[in-house]
Amino acid sequence: MATQQVERPGGMRRLMAWVTEVGRSFFPSMGLADWRSVLRGDPAPRPNPRMRVHSNSFWYHIRPRALPEEATAWYYTVGLGWFSFFLFMVEAITGLVLMIFYIPSASEAYPSMVKIMTDVPLGNLMRNVHRLGAHLMVAIVTLHMIRTYITASYKAPRQFIWVTGMVLLLLTLVLSFSGYLLPWDQLAYWAVTIGSSMADATPGLGDAINKLLRGAVDVGGQTLLRFYLLHIFMLPGIAIALISIHYYAVRKQDISPIHELFDGMPPTKRKVPFLPDQVYLEVAAIAFLTFGLIAINQFFWNATLEGHANAFVTPQHTKAPWYFLWLQGMLKVGDKFFFGLLLAGVMFGGLFLLPYIDRNPSRKFKDRKVALAGLVVAMVLLGFLTYAGLPAYGIQETATSELVFEWVPGEGEGKVDEVPFDALPASACTVDSFTGGFTTCDEPSLSPESKAMFEEFLADVARWKQLDKPFANQGGDATLTVEPWQLNQEGQVELEKITLVITVDGKQQAPAVRFLSRAKDNLRQ
Repeated sequence: MATQQVERPGGMRRLMAWVTEVGRSFFPSMGLADWRSVLRGDPAPRPNPRMRVHSNSFWYHIRPRALPEEATAWYYTVGLGWFSFFLFMVEAITGLVLMIFYIPSASEAYPSMVKIMTDVPLGNLMRNVHRLGAHLMVAIVTLHMIRTYITASYKAPRQFIWVTGMVLLLLTLVLSFSGYLLPWDQLAYWAVTIGSSMADATPGLGDAINKLLRGAVDVGGQTLLRFYLLHIFMLPGIAIALISIHYYAVRKQDISPIHELFDGMPPTKRKVPFLPDQVYLEVAAIAFLTFGLIAINQFFWNATLEGHANAFVTPQHTKAPWYFLWLQGMLKVGDKFFFGLLLAGVMFGGLFLLPYIDRNPSRKFKDRKVALAGLVVAMVLLGFLTYAGLPAYGIQETATSELVFEWVPGEGEGKVDEVPFDALPASACTVDSFTGGFTTCDEPSLSPESKAMFEEFLADVARWKQLDKPFANQGGDATLTVEPWQLNQEGQVELEKITLVITVDGKQQAPAVRFLSRAKDNLRQ
């Protein structure tokens, strides 16, 4: 009896054909034995079937069959361009995870961040990796541009690569800044308020641009929604397109050779095969860097979350993100329009036009002494402006305000937060800068962490007496008291009260009070 063959539905046949075609696009022209030899690290046979991969598959065709040995030298490129793209992918993956739980509204943004940090499995790790990756991406892209300038890789025929790279640098800065507001805490709210207020300095269009950015006169829910949409849709889409164009230009022109930088250095014709050498290197780098990011964020670094955004309370020492501190320093020097917009625009415009302004055809270091000296001067100036952007520069500081900010601030963490909760005194303990010692506690029973905290407090008061002469001349002193405030049913301390009292000219100032809870300490750790 003949068996009748059951035909698959047309949709299933098309699906299987699509799966087969996708598989061939990833693994064409190489059988199991070929891939086994690659994984073992065996030398390539002749003719090399691994080269056919690049001819038959788009996914491999975008990578060269072999890379010039000069281009793979770690001391030349340091892999900064590749590292930038790796961080972009890290940001995309972790950002997609965070999007699932984040709610972009003024009333829900902050609670959703707290939920991510406390209730979502590995949520705090994802947020930490995303935050640290954003900082690293800004730093790496900047270093990549500096390396390109030092090696004169912006010169013909690579002018277009430099221009697209400059656009990507600006895009990276805007991407990081747009995500700065999303936690909706005090740090984010006031940093974006300061940054967006610079738009007011634009002649004629300042008010319109400011309202376009904020969606209102002041930073609020509309601002948060606009920054969120910019951060997850518009800016990443532009970045993907520009990264593709930038990489295509590099692939077309190749990396500028290192032998052009020196006299008497012959070019090398040796090339490093993409399979397996470069693939092994990149896979190992991805594994190592991913492990490093997770380890750093798990054990050494934590993206803290400050208090809920409050338009009516301006925190002390409000500052821009570290990569915009130089701009904040320029604003301290003079007029917001000239230093904040015009001069910054001229600087970036000059960098865009650099390949067309620099008419020196040579890439050799000995022929570019003026250009390299200009880079040193620019870096020194940028470093000074970054320092000038810090709150400590150009602002009159007083002992009374700084001691409160350093030890028991109303927003953010102070030095008392650095002591683990279980290491705080189990009974009331006060240290007095006037007597230079303890007044209401058993000093030998203190933990090493608490004792170090009190000693640092006394040293800090003594330092401010030297820095703030009016404070010292008026007999300024301070006391710091730590006392248990709330116990649980088992008799364990759940809440500690920290009180800082400053005395000036014999009169006590209003005490600064802060409460530390065991739950918050667990969250911070």
